[in-house]
Order: sequence, then structure tokens, then C-alpha cells
Amino acid sequence: MQQCLEQIMQMANLEIEAYDVETRREMKTYNRRMGCYVMSYLKSGSAVLEINGKTYETGPGSIVIIPENVLHSHYKLDCKPATFLWWHFCFRIQHTVDALKLLNFPVLSYLKDREGFENIFYRFYDSSRQMNKLSELLMHRACGLELMAYLVEELIADKKIELNARIPEAFWQIFQEINSEENQKLSLEILSVKYHMSSVYISNRFKYYFGTSPMVMKNQIILERAKLMLQDSDMTVSEIAEKSGFESIPGFTHFFTRCAQQSPSRFREENRRLKA
Repeated sequence: MQQCLEQIMQMANLEIEAYDVETRREMKTYNRRMGCYVMSYLKSGSAVLEINGKTYETGPGSIVIIPENVLHSHYKLDCKPATFLWWHFCFRIQHTVDALKLLNFPVLSYLKDREGFENIFYRFYDSSRQMNKLSELLMHRACGLELMAYLVEELIADKKIELNARIPEAFWQIFQEINSEENQKLSLEILSVKYHMSSVYISNRFKYYFGTSPMVMKNQIILERAKLMLQDSDMTVSEIAEKSGFESIPGFTHFFTRCAQQSPSRFREENRRLKA
């Protein structure tokens, strides 16, 4: 389990869409769906959450984590002030797989080290006011990752998160193989022989468990790795094509252009111009 957890955390990309600190006397959010995760930490006061047919009364130190596109209501019953630290975010692997969905994150938890969490959140919040330089922008992103890491570690220590038990071990292994450094030659036929399942069954069940098919995930990983090499290295397109598992430059160029909507050379030129 620990190995899978570490791999998921290393592969996932955190995208923060909105965040704030608010003290409210009224809150009437009913039947809402969001295209991202909603994390709401209650520093003081009280609130009620309705989700998945259940009602939760929340108090100081509680943290609510609402998955993407899940219908929920979050409201207050009294007029006493309540202070919320909240953010909206996505945490995806290769921009496709919902990483938190793989970990069975609880909807409601109570943090043991409230002060530690609050300190990190306020540091993250304050850093957003000083993003005039590249170093300040990077610091803001680092604080966001620190916040996620702190939350995950706290919940792991309290045994509140675990790998999704409904995903069979064989499909966890396929997931790890696809995300390995040596995935270029992997195919449904190879997986079918190795795991003694039909390629159609593997493709359909993998998509059911992870939200995307194994070959789509594999191609997305190859694409993202190629982008990084084009941006950050001095390797030639030919060298990147070979490292990406292609036997010819035209084959790699066709693949990259189809997936990224521009040629490798154009992608490198535009991204280096942005960095300059």
C-alpha cells in the first residue's frame, strides 16, 4: 500500500482554482455540484453538510472534502459567526485520473493538529498577495503542495485514507506498469497475456476503475514526458523520439502533433520563448 501511495503522490499534479478565508454568519449553499474538489476547514463556529444521503454536523477543527461533481448542500443553522478556510482544487494524475478517488478520502474528518494545518494555510493564503516575482509564484505553489502533503499525512496517520479496496490488485499492478519509466512498448496484448485476461476486459475494467483506458493513460504519460524533455533539455527531437519509444521521427512527430495540436519543434520554440 505504501508504495502505491507514494507513487500516486509523486505522479499527481495539484491545480488550485480558488481559495479564501471567510467569516460568515449566513451560509446557504444547496444542491451544488462543482467541477473540482471543495475543501472546507472550519476554524470556529458550526455548519451542516448533506452529501450522499447523509447529514453531518461539523464543528471547529473539522475538514470537509467534497469530490468533483458530487451533489451536496453546505449551510448554517444559526447566525453565529463561523470562520472557514477553503480552497477549490484538482489533484490529477497525467491530467486525467482523479488521484484522491484512488485513495478513498473521507468526506469529513477532524484534524488533530489544528494549529499546524492553520499555519500552513495562512502561509499559503498570504503568499498569494506577493506573486510579483517568479520566486514568489513558486513559493505560493510550494505552500499549496505543503498543504496537501500535510493533509494526506495527517489522514494516513489517523488511518482515515486507504487505497480504494474495490480496485483489484491486478489492476493496481497494471496501473503501476503504465506509469513506470519503461512503458513505451506496453500494449493491451502484452497485458492480456501477462494477466490472463482479454484485452477488451482489461480496457473496459481499467477505464471503470481509473476513469480512462490504459492506452489513453499510457499515451498521455508519454506525451507529458516528451513535453518536459522538449522544455527542459537540449536533447534533439530525434533523441526525444527514441527515448519516448518511437522508431522514427515522423512517427513521434505525428503522435505529438495529434495529441498536443502542434509539432514538437513548435512546442519547444513557444515554451522557450515564454521562459525567456
